[in-house]
Amino acid sequence: MAQEENKKSNNLIFILIILALLGVIGYLLFNNNQKSTTIEEQEKTIILKDDSLANKVAELEGLQLQYHSLQAQAAQLGQSNDSLAAKIAELDNAIASLKKGNAVNMNKLNAQIASYKKDLEAKEAEIMQLREENKNLNSSIDTLKQDKVVMNDSINNLRSVRSDLQQKYELASILKAENLKATVINAKGKELVDDEYKAKNIDKVKITFTLADNKVAPKNKKTIYLQVIEPSGAPLFDSALGGGFFKTSEGKEIPFTEKQSVDFNNTNQGVTFVYSKGSEFKVGSYTIKIWQDGNLIGTTSLAVK
Repeated sequence: MAQEENKKSNNLIFILIILALLGVIGYLLFNNNQKSTTIEEQEKTIILKDDSLANKVAELEGLQLQYHSLQAQAAQLGQSNDSLAAKIAELDNAIASLKKGNAVNMNKLNAQIASYKKDLEAKEAEIMQLREENKNLNSSIDTLKQDKVVMNDSINNLRSVRSDLQQKYELASILKAENLKATVINAKGKELVDDEYKAKNIDKVKITFTLADNKVAPKNKKTIYLQVIEPSGAPLFDSALGGGFFKTSEGKEIPFTEKQSVDFNNTNQGVTFVYSKGSEFKVGSYTIKIWQDGNLIGTTSLAVK
């Protein structure tokens, strides 16, 4: 009986020992599981070193270069993008942190890299769209430039035609002195008409002519200039006797003997100059010229013997 109770007691002790061992084993298993979980979490947050560090830095630097390239392309297209500059600055900080060996969450880092790549794709699409819009704009500008060239050519042609018409109008509007005659008046006031005159008989020279029909010329006041040129070729002019200077249509300033203002009305009106030299005329042929608006409109001569 005692032996049987002793056997039961031993079995109980054995069972207790087994239970204790099981408890220890269970604790060890649980503790080991907790450590595995902790290690797994720690593996997610590690300090990158050696090749892994270099690879991540290189990857981030490559992304930064792509952002720089997009920034340059945007600037070339005349666009400024603050978000690109912000991403470049953000990558500067991330690269600097990695190079210092700071702890980083691998999952977060990989997610951030993926986000950068996705953002780059979107930005590249924007640049491509801008480039296409810019291409279309340049094409429109080229078309406008071509239209402007054509328009300028047309304007220049019109100006040329207008200039030609203006020149033709100006030429057509030049008056013409018709029936131009030079006679003399002696000291007694008698008009002499001859082919040649004695110098002693000349007190004054009378020049007469009519203004020819001209439907183009404006009906207004015209200044008519008389120019008497001696046989030597010197024009006779004296400011005290109404002489002076005027400009020809070529811009040359020449002297005139007398002038008068005429109301042109296109009725073949007559014009008369009576010139008194104040001294005896020299022997030879005098040239008589009539000018209007700087244009020579008639010429004749007077022979003195």
